[in-house]
Amino acid sequence: MRLHSSLAAFTVSAVLLLTGTTAASAAPSSDAASGHQTRAGASAAPRENSTQRPVFFIKGYTPGDTCGAKWNSAAKLFKKWKGELHRVGFYKTDDRGCDVRIDPGGKGTGDTSIRDLGRGLAWQIYRMYSSKGQTVDLVGHSMGGLIARAALAGYNQGDPSWPKKLLVEDVVTLGTPHKAAFAVHCLSDLQCREMYYPNGTFRRWLGKKLPQAQGGTDWTLIGSNADWSVSAGNAAPTDIGAQHLVRYSDRSGLGHSALRTTRRGVYPLRYTNNGGAWGSLPRGAAPLRATMNALYWDSRW
Repeated sequence: MRLHSSLAAFTVSAVLLLTGTTAASAAPSSDAASGHQTRAGASAAPRENSTQRPVFFIKGYTPGDTCGAKWNSAAKLFKKWKGELHRVGFYKTDDRGCDVRIDPGGKGTGDTSIRDLGRGLAWQIYRMYSSKGQTVDLVGHSMGGLIARAALAGYNQGDPSWPKKLLVEDVVTLGTPHKAAFAVHCLSDLQCREMYYPNGTFRRWLGKKLPQAQGGTDWTLIGSNADWSVSAGNAAPTDIGAQHLVRYSDRSGLGHSALRTTRRGVYPLRYTNNGGAWGSLPRGAAPLRATMNALYWDSRW
């Protein structure tokens, strides 16, 4: 997350976070940096501030529910984003509001492994964009963040059942159980068990550190102390290699679903960048606003 610790600092990103100004309207259209090295050693396209990249929005655990409306609030905030916006579905009950399906045969249930969904997402990203040399961004809420992580993990590990090329520049996760989730009520489902048990088979395969796609991936993890499904410490842990962490105060009132739907207002939060000291903002941006800024900015944080 591109944040500054001083409320008096009149840098672009600090103003963005405090006022809710859109990133695209407050900054230069491009701030290119040097290219990153890929897994194979070839140079990838330079990173830059951009609204041009496609964004995949990945919902969480909702078997038996529909899909498209989960990201309506995000769609309103991102209406001026120039890249394609995709909503990802993975249950057989999901409606056409989700234009990208990643479940095998379109018959996903709560017993479809998150690993398999991650593989499906990786192949969709490859077919639609990576195979054409285009980089994308990912936003995952709750289990959706683990699906995004799994998509990159299989690629990062060189799994032969994954595409050999995967271009993902930014990933933002919202209330994702990177450590563990309070999911006792649904442990009859494989997906809940994979989220709940920190030392289970899926967690061991996923790895202890966040994976990187070709050319490098910037991770922003957002959690809330008012979330009773996934604690802020489990959603935004300090020891898995994320570049940016944001933890909303319990006084924010931002519960689990609110992290996915809240685009307006200001909320107290703490943040850290690249392993630095924690800073605080009493009037920080709403979760979806913070998400959009994280996807847009390359180097201003």
